[in-house]
Amino acid sequence: MPQMGYDMQEGTLVRWLKTEGAEVKLGEAIAELETDKAVVELESTAAGVLRRLLVSEGVTVPVGRPIGVIGAADEEIPDDIVQEPPPEEPQAAEAASVPLPPPQASAETPAAASGEVRASPVARRLAEERGIDLTQVAGTGPGGRITKEDVAALEGPAGAQAAAPAAPAPVGSGEVVPLSRMRQQIARVTIKSKQEIPHFYVTAEIDMTQAVAMRGQVNDGLEQEGVRVSINDLIIKACVGALKLYPKFNASFVEGGIQMSESINVGIAIAEEDGLIVPAIMDCAGKSLAEIATASKDLIERSQGGTLHPQEYTGGTFSISNLGMFDVSSFVAIIQPPQSAVLAVGTVAERPVVLNGQVTVASMMNATLSVDHRVSDGAEGARFVVEVKRLLESPALLLL
Repeated sequence: MPQMGYDMQEGTLVRWLKTEGAEVKLGEAIAELETDKAVVELESTAAGVLRRLLVSEGVTVPVGRPIGVIGAADEEIPDDIVQEPPPEEPQAAEAASVPLPPPQASAETPAAASGEVRASPVARRLAEERGIDLTQVAGTGPGGRITKEDVAALEGPAGAQAAAPAAPAPVGSGEVVPLSRMRQQIARVTIKSKQEIPHFYVTAEIDMTQAVAMRGQVNDGLEQEGVRVSINDLIIKACVGALKLYPKFNASFVEGGIQMSESINVGIAIAEEDGLIVPAIMDCAGKSLAEIATASKDLIERSQGGTLHPQEYTGGTFSISNLGMFDVSSFVAIIQPPQSAVLAVGTVAERPVVLNGQVTVASMMNATLSVDHRVSDGAEGARFVVEVKRLLESPALLLL
């Protein structure tokens, strides 16, 4: 079980994509794993034959425990791996489990008899949005796991009665609401980030008038290709340009020095029902604005569908958090370890500004950079933000 994400302690093997005895290639997806925040594909770290499956589908195991063996067809498997004590089934105390009502002799019970419901994160979110009781859904996935398709199948007249939920229990005053696995993970990471990373902040106002106008022209030109550039895509492209000039903000603090990153992998904060994830668009340095827009849309869709790659989930080197769609004017973001910086951007709104001694209306946006003070200082942080501002206020530079 690999460690996919800062402070990840365990993961659940959702599904094997290869059977025992199958040949696998280096980098080929062989299983789906569920972490505290997402479902990701596990890629093989070697080529050979999948000799042994050591962990069953639906089982949660700690990071570092063997879950399978890849080797040559005639290679002897070490006894210490084969005799690894079997992991226990996941406990119902966490959000991965939903308690079942007492069994009834005359009723068909589609949920697992063990007292828990196994469902993908996407299926859980969809069920909550549509008011569907997962204990009444028959799962067609591995081991009876409920999939998104199982929940979606309840739509329409045939599924109307089954989808009718019981009234949700109100949260009483003074009641302690249990934390989901995602919220537990967010709590651990943010506490460590604020305790261990000395944050400082730099804020700038950016005139987005020309950027908004250029975005409209670019989208008109890309309409036939099915590509649409968002404001966030422009910000990503501007940050990539600034990171090339100031690579410390694309680095990590390590014992004994600053680890410079070989590539620019920009993480984008994506809101989920229980919290947020920050998957990364990989290798942004050479991507055009249209390529960033395409990659961004694809990343968001796959994060919602539970098909992120491990590298996207863990490989971010710099992050952007955008709350503009919520009409938030400005905020500060917490750095995602082991990164050294994150840019928080608010909404683009028309405001009166003074330009050449005259009051005029411009589309303005606030951007705040959070920086690890062990890696950089205020003056360099200011230069970075000013470079982002320069690129966004002269957006033709983003097309070069």
